Parts: sequence; structure tokens; C-alpha cells
Amino acid sequence: MSYRPSSLAHVVRTRVDVSLLSVSDRACLRLLEYARVCTASQLASLVYPSLRTALRRTRRLYLDNLVIRESLPPDRGGIPLAYRLSSSGRRRIHLNAYRSPGLIATRHSLDGVEFVASLVQHNPGLVQLWWPEWLIPGYDWGVKPDHLVVIDTGEASAFILVEVDESTERPPVIRDRLRAYAKLFEDHRVGWHLLWVANSPERLARLRQIAGPMKDVMLSGRCWGVAIDDVSDRGGDAEVLAIGANDEPRPLRGIATDPKARRSEYEVGSAAWISLLANGGREDIDPLWYGVERERTEPVPVAAVIDSVVEEAAEPAAIETQATSIEELEAPSLESSPSPSEAIPAFDLEYMTSIELAVLITARYRTVRQALKAASLLAERHEWHHLEESADMLCRSDEPNEQRLGLHFIHRYLAADPNMRPALIWLVRSLANRQDEAASTMAREVLDQMAVGGT
Repeated sequence: MSYRPSSLAHVVRTRVDVSLLSVSDRACLRLLEYARVCTASQLASLVYPSLRTALRRTRRLYLDNLVIRESLPPDRGGIPLAYRLSSSGRRRIHLNAYRSPGLIATRHSLDGVEFVASLVQHNPGLVQLWWPEWLIPGYDWGVKPDHLVVIDTGEASAFILVEVDESTERPPVIRDRLRAYAKLFEDHRVGWHLLWVANSPERLARLRQIAGPMKDVMLSGRCWGVAIDDVSDRGGDAEVLAIGANDEPRPLRGIATDPKARRSEYEVGSAAWISLLANGGREDIDPLWYGVERERTEPVPVAAVIDSVVEEAAEPAAIETQATSIEELEAPSLESSPSPSEAIPAFDLEYMTSIELAVLITARYRTVRQALKAASLLAERHEWHHLEESADMLCRSDEPNEQRLGLHFIHRYLAADPNMRPALIWLVRSLANRQDEAASTMAREVLDQMAVGGT
């Protein structure tokens, strides 16, 4: 079967009322307005149920003079095709005409669509929002990304600014854009990320080389790069590499480290999104800017959660000398979070920065299981300052459950450190004099442990 476009002499053009088309066909036309250009495989991932259906329906739209077909450079043999709205198609859905771009711009657009389509294909429900550049409002960011993508894994989310690179930008331009994004991140510290989608692994390595000398602190844990072929093959499991920082590689879905929810009722690729697209609607982005607190289920005793947590990180030598049995510290009435069997599987906390872990520990929307894991990772990294601040905030909380969790962290990780003990003794003593019997008992045990550690 040949995919070469048929000449006008071999086809019969018809004219149909666009409003009488099926929902998927109308969504296809709007998607071609949305993305400017798509391949049949991308349309199959986003709108149609299969590639065969996509090829059949796009041929029908071509015969109806609603779309045009363009040949792309051969890839592994054959002549791949891309689809655009025809001038007639644009008029019939009440759009203004625009000039068709060249081959480089076409490839730039296709790689952006491929990035989103691959995530939808491999990880249904992951992409909550996708806006190409022309849909992004004119905010005073100092820089405008090629695409805006919001992902939510079910327990963590990310607001991703996507830059598609086709090996055409010069190094000074790339560095200027990185500085602009670093300045933008000063006001958006949690949940916002920059992702460079490179057209090849070699170009990705070059981008890392260009950004290497910068080492901007605002880009640490926020700026990543990935090759488009890897995303096409593996979706959310594609490996992303740090750009302008020394962070460890992680899977693309590991970029989602903000515990706040960024969920949309119109998940990209879902039936609701296709219907919205077909009717010319647009998603509401307001709840996705900073995320919202996730709903929490009924609490159960925290001991059931803590006992089930397997500490994967090696504990420091000073910690090994302390008591580790939670029964010595916990009161039977302590309640906080859902049991592991009821909770959503934990996301990859090891990919979070130390600041993000400290924020997570004190966040109201986290579970006890997450707080314990985050504290363990801070101890493994020897980030005692962040751990002390988190324990301090928990102990100063008005909620007894939070106070007892803070005391647990002090007892387990901080009581044996003579440099921190003077700053913590006053705080623990104040809790020892509280009316809450469980917190008071735990505080006195922590004071005893501090005394033992100092002898």
C-alpha cells in the first residue's frame, strides 16, 4: 500500500457540512489548528482509536478538501505524510489563513506534537494540559516556551515549559534563554520545570555542553533535556538529563515532584478532551498554575504506617546508637494518614531536591509515609539544617499528631548531635509541659535520650 498523495485526476472532491462530521473528525480538524501539523500516528494517539482508522478518516477529510497532505523526508524507507488544514478547511471552520512554514518549522512542530502524543500513548492519563506556543497567554515571563505541558502522576505533579530544539539555535541564544528561565523560576520555586526536547542524543549532549559552565542555582532540579526518539519509544520512562546543573538522571515522569494536585477533567487524549476539542472549547488553566491540595482519606494509627516503611537509605553512624522502635515513642491514639494498602503508591521522592523534601515534610497534604521517607532521605544526604527546620515547624504546630511526628524526627535523627542539642532542648522542654499527655510523654523520652547522648 502506498502512502503517496493521489493526484487530483484520481480523486473526486466533495463538499460536506463540517457540523455533520463525527466528533473525532471535528476534533481532528481542531487538532490540526491546535498543532498546525500532525502525522497519522500522532492523530491515532490523540484523537482516533487506531492508526488504521486515522489513515481512513484523514483520507476522507482529504477528499472533502478539508485537509492537505505533505510529504516528509523518507525515514526508514517509504514517504511519510503530514496533514494540515487546507485553506478551504480553515475557512469552513472560520479560521484565518496563514502561511505554510518551511521544512525546519514543520519538523519543529511535529517533534512538539510527538512529545505529547508519545506520553499519551504510553502513559494514558498522565498529561493534564497541553498548550502550544500560540495558545500560551502573553505573560511577562521574559521568555515564551514552545509548549506548556502539565503532568500529574496521581500523587505528584509538574508544570513543564517545553523547548523543542532542532539544532538551529546558537549557544549565546540558548544561554540567554536559560538565564531568562532561571529568573522566571525565582517566582515559581515549586512544581515548575524546563524541559528541552532535542532532535537527537548528540544534540542533547551539545545542549548540556553549552549550558555546562552556567551552574545557576535556580536551574538545579528544574532544567532537563530528553531526546525525542527516547520519548517516542518509552514515553514517561524516557531518561531525562540535567542541563545547567549536576543532578542525577531520572525518568521523565520523575520530574513530577510537587505533591500538590494538578488534575483536569479534560485529560489530553481522553474522550472528554476530544469532545471539548471538537466543539472548539479550551481548558481552564487557573487550577493548574500552583496546584491544589489533594483530598485525604480517613486517618488510621500512624504506627501502622511507620512500621510498614522499609528504610532503604543507610543511616548515619550516630543514628545507629539511638532507639529505633516506634513503639517506644508513639501513642496508640496517634492518627494521621491512610494505610499503605489504601494510599496511592509513593512517587519517587529520591528525585526531589532537599528543599522540596523539607517543604513536603511540613505540607498539610502529605501523608506520614511520605514524611518519613523524606526525612530518611534528608538524613542520608546529611541535610541536618533542613531536617531540623522541618522538625521545629512540626513541633510548633497546634496539632498533636504533627507535634509527635516532629518529636519522632528529633529522637531518631537529631538528638545525638551535640551541635544541634542546645537549640532543640528548649523546644522539646516546652512540649514536655503541654497538656497533651502523649506528646508530653514523648518529649520527656526525647529529653532523656538527649541526656544519654551527652554522657
